[in-house]
Amino acid sequence: MSVIFLTSDIGASKKINGERIVTKLNNVNHFIENLEKYIKSTRNFVYVASDSNSYNSNDSYANITFNSFKMSGLEFKNLVILDNRTIEKADGILQSADLIYLAGGDTRKQMKFFKDIKLRKKLINLNKLIIGQSAGALNLSDEVYCSPDNIGELNEERYFEGLGLTQINIEPHYKTPTAMAWKDLQNILLEDSKRRPFIALTDGSYIVDNDENYEIYGEAYKFEDGKCHQVCQNGQSLKLKKILSVERMVIKG
Repeated sequence: MSVIFLTSDIGASKKINGERIVTKLNNVNHFIENLEKYIKSTRNFVYVASDSNSYNSNDSYANITFNSFKMSGLEFKNLVILDNRTIEKADGILQSADLIYLAGGDTRKQMKFFKDIKLRKKLINLNKLIIGQSAGALNLSDEVYCSPDNIGELNEERYFEGLGLTQINIEPHYKTPTAMAWKDLQNILLEDSKRRPFIALTDGSYIVDNDENYEIYGEAYKFEDGKCHQVCQNGQSLKLKKILSVERMVIKG
């Protein structure tokens, strides 16, 4: 069974004077130490793109991410980018991966790429360490929940089949209602939580699904049945009990 890290933003870069600069990974919630527990080899780092045709962007962000891991003490020997240039070698690339990183970006566009290369089928029986950031984290779920980013996306389909590697859903880049740029989003999230619960993560927070349980690290909020409450803070962690027969999440303790 794969070990899954669902992340909002791992903090691999920042913009300075309009230029994107590599930075260390955000370790405020012990992301690096928790990753190290599951890294068995540092040979192959596989970066799975969100836009399979944007080669320049894919190369840039893949190298930034790869070098951020190196800067943070997690140095891999090889960087392999999975996009339309390498899809014919996808099986071998994934089988030889020591870490698979699903990039952020356009969630629906990324899922189309995943379906085109039959990524669900390729990953479902692999025992790998997988990190999903933002869109990549959303698409790891069995049923994806993709909230609208703006009023123009209100009519977009919000639920669709994902990779099926976790049952948990997240809402990345979460800000409390007073800090939200789009004030209607909180009400949309509350209404949507009546169909399926999810965990909203602020940047720097993440969830580990290690097949035994889910563990939240950092600031997080649980949305369920039209209600929202904070369940974890930065510097803290919290386990969520898995109930396999029912797609609900129950706080343990």
